[in-house]
Amino acid sequence: MNAFTKKLLTIFMLSGGLRGLQAQENPAGRAVLHMQQSVNSADLDPFNPVSLKMFQVLDGANSTAQALALRGTISLRNSTADFSQVLMIVANWKGECPANDENLTMVSSFLWSDILKNPSQSTSTLPVDVHFPSAAPMTGCVGLYIAGGSPFGGPVTMTADLNLTYEPVDANANSVIDVSGEYCFGETTVGGPGIAVPCGENATADGTQVFAVPATLPAGHITELFGNISDSTFDGTQNFGPLPTGDAWAASNDFYLLPGGCGAFGQNLNSQMFPNPLPLATFQSWLPRNALHLESVPLLQRITPGEAAKAALQRPVEDIFTVPVAVNAGDCLLVVYRRQGNGATDSETQVKIVMVP
Repeated sequence: MNAFTKKLLTIFMLSGGLRGLQAQENPAGRAVLHMQQSVNSADLDPFNPVSLKMFQVLDGANSTAQALALRGTISLRNSTADFSQVLMIVANWKGECPANDENLTMVSSFLWSDILKNPSQSTSTLPVDVHFPSAAPMTGCVGLYIAGGSPFGGPVTMTADLNLTYEPVDANANSVIDVSGEYCFGETTVGGPGIAVPCGENATADGTQVFAVPATLPAGHITELFGNISDSTFDGTQNFGPLPTGDAWAASNDFYLLPGGCGAFGQNLNSQMFPNPLPLATFQSWLPRNALHLESVPLLQRITPGEAAKAALQRPVEDIFTVPVAVNAGDCLLVVYRRQGNGATDSETQVKIVMVP
């Protein structure tokens, strides 16, 4: 479970709806699980707007499968002009679906997650179109988890309409590794009980600084990097930091593989094991020459002269490596968060990697 999920569960502490449904499938081959859910936060406990719908596929406890694709759309509709966000997860449980696991304490793996943010009275929509050329392992119990809302605004509607294509399999040695995170710029506080700013791991008032998040990997080969990124302003109210002004504001996320370990980045952690912000020059001096740049996701919004920016810059991420990237045990995956411009912004990745032996 990543820190954003933990934070939502800590801040809101709500139990969501839990229902079991049987998927339509052909036991001899591929099947499609249709997961559709629309949740209004007004219908949930305001202290923990979480919903979980579970699906038993194949033979449940006796079955193993592998995911081949996930397609559909997700959306977040605000009834007021206040900042909101929603996290959506497709998770797996081993054995029979548990009667109740809205806190995700018994999850065996996370198959997919996306994040949506919305700082205005509008509908934020994102397509989902993920393919798994190296099939992702899954179990006979699948859950669609939705968590979010607006801490100061009116009700929000959180909708997912997803089709998961999968097939039965005796065994699958592949793995899905979560490298998601959330960091704020132009803010000085981090989200938690009673704190309004929804920054999951760390925050900096200096928008020129960089967060570089290290993760040590097992041996294997990276075949895919997938998920989404949402880098958003807040809503311009006194509840959050100011909106960006000027010509433009921009955010970028970069993914590097560092052979041999995380080096200085692995030492630059606070007491909660999250990275401290770095000056850009320090980040550049620490990045080794043999670092492999896997992906760069730049996002930019032009600002109308005389106005302030208010928007979420978000896009899906899917990089399939036709030549798998070899990883030795102890190599480091580095996820870098940067921001250009002024004001307060919230940068979040919900990105995973698929690794094969």
